[in-house]
Amino acid sequence: MAKAKKAAAKKRPARKAAPKKAAAPAHPILDKAEAALKKVEAELADATKKADAAKKDAQTKANAAKKAGTKAAKRSADAAKRAVAKANDQVKAKREALRHAKVGHAVAKVESSVIEAEQKAVASVKEFAESLGKRAEDDLKKAIDAFESRWKKARASADAKKVKAKEKKEVAKAKSAAKKAVAKKKAIAKKATAKPKKRVAKKRVAKKTAAPAKKAPAKKAAAKKKAPAKKKAAKKAPAKKAAAKKKAPAKKKTASRGRPKKA
Repeated sequence: MAKAKKAAAKKRPARKAAPKKAAAPAHPILDKAEAALKKVEAELADATKKADAAKKDAQTKANAAKKAGTKAAKRSADAAKRAVAKANDQVKAKREALRHAKVGHAVAKVESSVIEAEQKAVASVKEFAESLGKRAEDDLKKAIDAFESRWKKARASADAKKVKAKEKKEVAKAKSAAKKAVAKKKAIAKKATAKPKKRVAKKRVAKKTAAPAKKAPAKKAAAKKKAPAKKKAAKKAPAKKAAAKKKAPAKKKTASRGRPKKA
């Protein structure tokens, strides 16, 4: 049973390894320091080989001088010994140069790492700014969509209220018009069914003619004629003078009644 279960179990696919990022190119400072270090290392190796060869040569010549015991052999051995010392000095100089090269390489490595960190920081900031810009565009689109949705909803509600108010107004107008139409219809129907009234002949009234205005001057002339006679009578009867004065205004009033009004 266990074997059957193992056979039935499917093998999980192996996860693919994430592609390795290409190494960033080294900074020129580090390249220069590495090149200088390699050159000094090569020179030290060459100087070491020469020093070893000089030592062997000096040992051989020293042994030969012991055997020969001549001055020439001794001078040759001394010369070989000086060559060894010179080779050793070269090795020491190259080792010192190697030490300086290693220090320079370490400094260059630190400097390049700082420069690389700065470049990475600049790239990171740029990438972050681009991501923020993209995110801002997405957020703006979402905000516009949300605002548009809210605005449309509010506008639809406001328009619905306006439509309702307009409908109410128009319905009221229609009802008023319908009432007027019904009243007019009833009036027309009543007028159509009503019996025609008999017309009564109106009597013509004769216009009164105005009295001629020429009678007033005649009255005026008569009043003038009467006035002198009364004056004469007043002179004859001095005793009755007070009574005549009282009567004169009354007569003048009667005389002025017949005068025509000035235009």
